Amino acid sequence: MKKFTWKKGISLFLTLVMAVSLAIPALAADKNDANPVLIISGFVEYTLVDPATGESAFGNTDAIVNTVTGVLPSLLTLLGSDKTQADYDAFCDAALPLVNQLFDKIACNPDGTVKYPDVTLKAQTKGSLAKLGTDYVMQADAFDKEIILGLADAVGADKVYAYGLDWRLDPLVVADDINDWIQMIKAETGYDKVSLAGVSMGGAMVSAYVAKYGTDDLSNITMISSAFTGLEYVGKLFTGGVSIDEQGLYNMIDEAVSTDILSNILGSTDILPQAIGLVDELVAAVGDRVYSECLIPSFGYNPGFWTFVPADYYEDAKAFMFARMNATEEQKATFEAKIDAYHNIQANIKTILKDAQKDGVSVAVISNYNFQMPPVSAASSMTGDQVIETRHTSGYATCANISETLPASYKNSKYVSPDRMIDASTCYLPDQTWFIKNMKHVDFSNEKNQCEFYAWVMTADKQVTVNDNPDYPQFMVYNAETKVLSPLANIRGDVNFDGKVDLVDARMVLRYTRSMETLSDVAKEAADMDENNNVNALDAKAIMNFYAGIETEDNTPSLFTTDSVTAENDNDILAQAQESTSGLRETFEGVVGQIGEMLPLENAAQMKRILPDAKDVLDALPEITFPQKEAETNTEPEADAQDATEPETETATETTTAAAEAPAA
Repeated sequence: MKKFTWKKGISLFLTLVMAVSLAIPALAADKNDANPVLIISGFVEYTLVDPATGESAFGNTDAIVNTVTGVLPSLLTLLGSDKTQADYDAFCDAALPLVNQLFDKIACNPDGTVKYPDVTLKAQTKGSLAKLGTDYVMQADAFDKEIILGLADAVGADKVYAYGLDWRLDPLVVADDINDWIQMIKAETGYDKVSLAGVSMGGAMVSAYVAKYGTDDLSNITMISSAFTGLEYVGKLFTGGVSIDEQGLYNMIDEAVSTDILSNILGSTDILPQAIGLVDELVAAVGDRVYSECLIPSFGYNPGFWTFVPADYYEDAKAFMFARMNATEEQKATFEAKIDAYHNIQANIKTILKDAQKDGVSVAVISNYNFQMPPVSAASSMTGDQVIETRHTSGYATCANISETLPASYKNSKYVSPDRMIDASTCYLPDQTWFIKNMKHVDFSNEKNQCEFYAWVMTADKQVTVNDNPDYPQFMVYNAETKVLSPLANIRGDVNFDGKVDLVDARMVLRYTRSMETLSDVAKEAADMDENNNVNALDAKAIMNFYAGIETEDNTPSLFTTDSVTAENDNDILAQAQESTSGLRETFEGVVGQIGEMLPLENAAQMKRILPDAKDVLDALPEITFPQKEAETNTEPEADAQDATEPETETATETTTAAAEAPAA
């Protein structure tokens, strides 16, 4: 957590700290008294195993490689064809059977029953973590294993239960199984109440359970990065709205590689536009075949997958998909009854959760944001956690699109995030919904305070709100490097609102001055280091100074207070920029050397293939030259500073990024 420094009133501050420290324990149950916790996992978290092979029935690497290898010849033929002579049907004839074979083992029959009942979860044993051991969670390859281990630390392993989800099943059937687990947990532990949490798709199953069995056996309901209101792009997909968003694709590439290098390379060619054009042409020519012969047999008969369709898409989705189903009317009617039963629950989930609160159950919703969504529809501009849109994981918060902010009129609301990207006032439960910026979907960590937050929410012995714990306010930011959650605040110099001031922020400012990037109004306010209402290269230099540890009059960015930065001329700006990055070269050289010593030979070789050669990068830095100002012709000194500073800063930034990414390679 970022510490807030009080300049005056120290005694008052200490008094408040003591008061808060005494109050907070009353909000969370003692470890010995906390109710047991049952976590319902999400989509593909627990491995489905094909008994015939002993391998994963979904997502098997060898199967994927074989499918891609088989499809590639027909794809290359299609790519090499003239548009007027392209045989899309021939491509479908070759490709669709191979794709169907890849998904066959996890498919359902047209009536919504499982096609291969002998395909079962790798790990699904009733019992606490203390009984089964941590290996149970680890060998299941569960994405939520970190939060499960964190809860074991918080309430005891004998009170933590992990439910592996077979996502092919009817949610109402899953609800029956969850009820069996809850009765077992009550019998094993002697407790009358159980805390129930749904992760990702698990939130839909929690909804189904509460609707069918009520809340008599529950103390807490927690939705964590949950799809309890669906996924926007699945709604688009099930209504025929498939389209590749080119900008969204570039954004996703940038997020994946943390540098502009790849996207710039791709942007200088027509590779992506050609690929996007091919997809559009394929959908236009043989879209119905793709749906009826591939998408529907693989996923369209799956009642669990239909939980991803949001309520406002549902009727249109049924009309579109049912018209393309190769099923009898009896099969369609049986299947429709199953998915209707769940969607009646989804449409009324707000009332269901509020009724649970009236019954004394503590309900909490946790949502992540600030990542690009899959660029497969017009919905890709929505902010989310890379898998589910924030709009849906929060129960319909009002969200700015990715890289944008809400209008200035929102800034005076207590429910609006400091970065003005989220308005929580429209959520189903605005006072019980938390938002975490810069945290990817189910990117849990038990290293620091993240799981402490989840444990606090899930074990509270009364209804908690976003105002109850100063460590965990409504809006937080996650540092993926340190694994720490901190309150989200407007820090001068923190242009991307990730809780720190670094070269990434300086680079964003420089790109903005060159019209290579847009900044929201709130980001401009954070970037304006000298508070002159003009974001320019001087501001970028001030940010670099702080990051490099160069002393100024006040070298500590604060809550929208600035460093006092002056420069006599542009050459001074350039000199200080060079000084700001000189230490980074030495640091990077040392880090790369250490990584090379730690990594096994084969991993070191992989790193060398993936990353640019470190020595070449380092050697290139001193060779960068800075154009000098020509007084007789130049009338825009700030523009010169921008032009001259940016190449040095971008190189340093990319170098730093490479160092940070090296251990993962």
